[in-house]
Amino acid sequence: MGKIDLAAMYKITTAERMLQNLAVEYEKMADPRLPACSRKAGQLLETSCSILDMKGVGIGKVPSVYAYVKQASAISQNYYPERLGKMYLINAPWGFSTVFSVVKGWLDPVTVEKIHVLGGGYKAELLKQVPEENLPVALGGTCNCPGGCALSDEGPWNDPTYAKPPKWQQKDAAAAGSNTIDTGAVNPGTIPDAAVQPPAPAQAPINPGDEINPAPIRQ
Repeated sequence: MGKIDLAAMYKITTAERMLQNLAVEYEKMADPRLPACSRKAGQLLETSCSILDMKGVGIGKVPSVYAYVKQASAISQNYYPERLGKMYLINAPWGFSTVFSVVKGWLDPVTVEKIHVLGGGYKAELLKQVPEENLPVALGGTCNCPGGCALSDEGPWNDPTYAKPPKWQQKDAAAAGSNTIDTGAVNPGTIPDAAVQPPAPAQAPINPGDEINPAPIRQ
């Protein structure tokens, strides 16, 4: 988190888009990620463990993130209150306890109890919750995803053995199918079938008394 420059980010995006991305990630966690994890674990999993590394975050950066953190906290608590199992704030800087006392005022007491503020000696506490093979090397574990764990989407939701299309995707596919127009029924083809011969053009009736003059033959 200390490497994030919100002022620079707001030059290429908006707070609204960042919050929308947060909501999208929550929706992905609800389905397909947690269902796939449940299939692999053989038991129902409904919550997640979040780790927020605050290394490099000084008290001077607090005002720039205040509004965003407040809005993000409101989304997490109001719309996804049961998705948070535990959250660890590691490498918390000096004086952060004062700031966190303000943050706690926005949150439900039940949510506050799930948040653990740790300093630099966090490894032992994290390993009580996260297996070492799933904890990134940068945080003291042994996981080393190609390209970095922070940008990786590795998980059972990408394994065909456990993955299934999320319900929202199935609904979209069904809706798309129901809205498909049968163009053959609405606008029948104009090219005639070669096997079907067109009817012969109707001829005008000829009366016995009519004189028939043949067309002149050109030499």
